[in-house]
Amino acid sequence: MNTSPYSSEVFDVVDENDLVIGQAMRSEVHQQALLHRAVHIFARSEYDQWIIQKRSSQKDLDPLLLTSSCSGHVDAGEEYRCAAVRECSEELGVSLKRMDLLEILRVSPCLETGNEFVRVYLTKHVISPVPNKEEIFCLEAMNLEQIKEKIKKEGELFSKSFLHLFPLVVHILQRLH
Repeated sequence: MNTSPYSSEVFDVVDENDLVIGQAMRSEVHQQALLHRAVHIFARSEYDQWIIQKRSSQKDLDPLLLTSSCSGHVDAGEEYRCAAVRECSEELGVSLKRMDLLEILRVSPCLETGNEFVRVYLTKHVISPVPNKEEIFCLEAMNLEQIKEKIKKEGELFSKSFLHLFPLVVHILQRLH
């Protein structure tokens, strides 16, 4: 019997065009490698550094690995941006509105994303997070160069999804500035 707090979650199952074709329990989606949806949010601290989280040891996926400021699955019937707002609240204790997030990237499913269509958002404003200890072990704030250096020296400390998304995010940030 699965007693994980995540076991009752239901996700939309999507096709290769990100169109909903059904719904399934979280465990079924992951066990059968079904295409589904997720969000990643990159946020800045008051010192203009990027916040990255070390995931809680209680997480069923990538426990104790470093990843984006917050991330999560899109629930069945939920829109990507709404999921991003929800995840910021659940993981970081930050109340945002949909308009506080800038969508910068859409990534198609691959092994690194865990068969997820991913939308990546930036917070438009600096945030002051209050991490949910059930979700997050700790937060770190670093500039882009420090993150790059940490990846180069200790890449095994990062989730596969972060290692896949981060270079794409950096490229977009360079184009935005």
